[in-house]
Amino acid sequence: MREQPDFSTTPRPRRPPARELLAVALGFVVLLLAVGSASATRREAGAARNRLAAVRREIDSLEARLRAAEARTTQGGELLSWATAAGEAPPERIVAAVARALPADARVEHLVISYGDAISLEMLLVARDAAAWDRALARLVEAGPFEEVTPGPERREGEIRTSVSARWAEER
Repeated sequence: MREQPDFSTTPRPRRPPARELLAVALGFVVLLLAVGSASATRREAGAARNRLAAVRREIDSLEARLRAAEARTTQGGELLSWATAAGEAPPERIVAAVARALPADARVEHLVISYGDAISLEMLLVARDAAAWDRALARLVEAGPFEEVTPGPERREGEIRTSVSARWAEER
């Protein structure tokens, strides 16, 4: 028969001191923080890779557009003619000509200048009344360096607000 151990003489398992338990708990918390930080860094790296891929795609797209524009330039000189037109008729010169052509009781609220085969203008004109509108339109047609002046739809009562399109011609 086997002997039963004598519990009175066997050592009891000792309980670790509070400092050791605290150190283990603190180590566990630091481990959790490190895992969380590594996970967040990994997500940020993935997002940065995605942004980099998007920027590379955009660069490729812009390079393709540039190659196409260069091909058009060598074929028809279209871009070169736009640059030449912009040099011969800079926006400041066109705006000044429009301002000189308008009477005091009319104003341009919006102006778009498009450089292409011809320099075209789209403007939103505002006049105090029908008489001011008629004077503004007449001065644009007669006095300014504009051709093909075409007014948009208008209401003749009160303030007149309508679009006008024109083509720039060299100053006469």
